[in-house]
Amino acid sequence: MAGFKIRTVTLHIESNASMEDVTSIAMKMLEARDITGSNTGIEVESVRITFPDPESMEKVRERIRGVEDLGGEDLIISIGNIKSSTSWLEEAIVELAREGLYAGIILEEASWEEAKRVSKLLHIMSEEDPSLATHIGVNTLGIPIVTPYYPLSHSPGAGRIATVALTYPNYLKDEYLRNGINGIRRAVLEAGSTALNVLDGIAKLVDAEAAGVDLSIAPWMEESTLGLVELVAGTRMPKPGFALGLQVLNSILAGQASKTRSIGFNEVQLPVAEDLKMKARVSEGETTASTLARLSGACLAGLDLVVVPASIEDVAGLILEVAAYSRSKGKVLGARIIPVEGVEPGDKVYLEKFGETPVIPISP
Repeated sequence: MAGFKIRTVTLHIESNASMEDVTSIAMKMLEARDITGSNTGIEVESVRITFPDPESMEKVRERIRGVEDLGGEDLIISIGNIKSSTSWLEEAIVELAREGLYAGIILEEASWEEAKRVSKLLHIMSEEDPSLATHIGVNTLGIPIVTPYYPLSHSPGAGRIATVALTYPNYLKDEYLRNGINGIRRAVLEAGSTALNVLDGIAKLVDAEAAGVDLSIAPWMEESTLGLVELVAGTRMPKPGFALGLQVLNSILAGQASKTRSIGFNEVQLPVAEDLKMKARVSEGETTASTLARLSGACLAGLDLVVVPASIEDVAGLILEVAAYSRSKGKVLGARIIPVEGVEPGDKVYLEKFGETPVIPISP
């Protein structure tokens, strides 16, 4: 048995696909996932479908109606990405989040006006239910990215393609303990190769092009990215020197991504609500949202799935902070922020799928 799992196989739908086509493809994807698991012994944790970016509110509602019977834990769906200046942005985002669907917001301009508009929308959703805000990510570079990771996943629409991602922090940690940095290098390529084999098999069954693997190191609860980074860094977050661990791992991912059929981010991810060790560090009270935002300079998602006290201005500022690093690096960085009214740092907020998540202060 492999020491890792396939996090997701994501199908990016073509623009001319009908809802009947999507329903048929979705069923085939789930069947292909089960067949692959039986044949390889490798668990595929989720199957996802990403639509091309909607051009109207009518198209959003058409997709919401069309996928009503396709949701649930076995199949996760993104309606696509919507630009921050779109007149029907709030209406679309709130409606689809209520239905359990995902979407990305494209921050077209790194300005206070645009950031506040997005911040207000996050506050509106979170006031209704903080879990709704977990379905929405902000693409702070303003350029869509083809990746299996939600909520920023994008479908170019020109054809049907498939992508794959891994859950493997503990696998990489074990390799590091045995063989150091070279062990991680080798393990990343080996896991990526296995993921591509799985992807090729599933893509063939649904008539899709197998576009590539996103080698990003992403956590899931006990599978802690933070634990791996702290081990490599030789120190705990947020102590000085922690960012070196991020830089070392990101360099490995970049190098190995260039040697295989890769796609998407290929960077370290530090989402708070998905990582038990991140939750623990936040609960200790030494880390702030501003600190995590600045880590975006060294990794993909230093500010992801964070619960903060409600503040239109401060949340807008956090979005702009990440946007600054995104534009400096020339790479897409995501921000997923859940602003909650009436909470203090150290309080806990329940998020569907992620459980109790500690509130983090925005700044010292």
